Amino acid sequence: MSAASPFLAVGNCTLDDVVTPDGQISPRQLGGNAVYAAAGMRLWGEDVSLVSVIGCDYPTTWLEQLAGAGIDVSGITEIPDSHLLRSRAFYFPDGSRTDRIEEARDLLPAHAGEVIDLKSEYTDTGSPLHRRIWPSFCPDLTQFADLAGKASYVHLAPGPLPCSRANATFLKELRGDQVVITFDWPWWDWDREAEVDFALLKKIDYLLPSIEELTIHADAVFSADNDSKAEHGQVFEAARRLLALGPSGIGVKMGARGLRLLLQGEKDWIQIPTYPTEAVDPTGAGDAFCGGFLVGMAQTRDARQAALYGAVSASFIIEEFGVLHALGVDADQAHSRLRHLQRRQGRQDLDA
Repeated sequence: MSAASPFLAVGNCTLDDVVTPDGQISPRQLGGNAVYAAAGMRLWGEDVSLVSVIGCDYPTTWLEQLAGAGIDVSGITEIPDSHLLRSRAFYFPDGSRTDRIEEARDLLPAHAGEVIDLKSEYTDTGSPLHRRIWPSFCPDLTQFADLAGKASYVHLAPGPLPCSRANATFLKELRGDQVVITFDWPWWDWDREAEVDFALLKKIDYLLPSIEELTIHADAVFSADNDSKAEHGQVFEAARRLLALGPSGIGVKMGARGLRLLLQGEKDWIQIPTYPTEAVDPTGAGDAFCGGFLVGMAQTRDARQAALYGAVSASFIIEEFGVLHALGVDADQAHSRLRHLQRRQGRQDLDA
């Protein structure tokens, strides 16, 4: 593969421990927001470059598997420190999840401590230790100007906001309107930014937060009006206010409930369905959605159609543990599911 891939997935590689509601445990699986986003792009057959940072003890077999699946890994930097960036995902029956041991204690099978690390704090997303570790594993796109200079579609996965600002600014200064940038806001960094991030939003084409992230953003958006928490009705109104600050669209990911999409110039939200399939491991579905969305933008130039591409990418990710199985999906399979969703969307529009 050429190092001049039109698609970039920029973010983290992690080692993930996953526990499902029925007690299944998948320890130390390949994960990371950028890895899942890259897979969401690659399963459509597109050339993708992964830009990330790994520790010196990161499993090389994973990099070989990613490269073998056609993902360019030349944009991955290795640092001399151990790869401390880990992730836990403990899932509850309603689909929600936590990475906090104390919150998941009643969910865990008795032998869980023998299989996964239940003691180290660094896997607690947003903890003080995680905040100190995280910046070391977030990539600087200025080090990969050759990749960035040829990229037309870039997903910035959650990262420390200063890093995301710098990468978005660099891309827009380098490529201008020739690059489409999507961004998935990190909820755990939001409390360090008590105001709306105007500088970042002006550089983003499509903001793709989860409903949980948007709820937190809503508190910040409405903080100038009052000191209370945003009411339920204000959450989606917050998206309207954020949209007015620069992005062309905002897609709110709601898990099994699909996606709500709001575009510049449109008054109403567009409801995007999920592809019906059995969810074994939901980890990374939102990241894969972001990757698929960018492919849809490249192939259709239509954000509504792009959201259906994203839903298809997410559907493949959740069917097995981890990300590697999705790298065996071919573009024909993806387009088959896309056609199903397009028909379903059409029926939904007729019923509206």
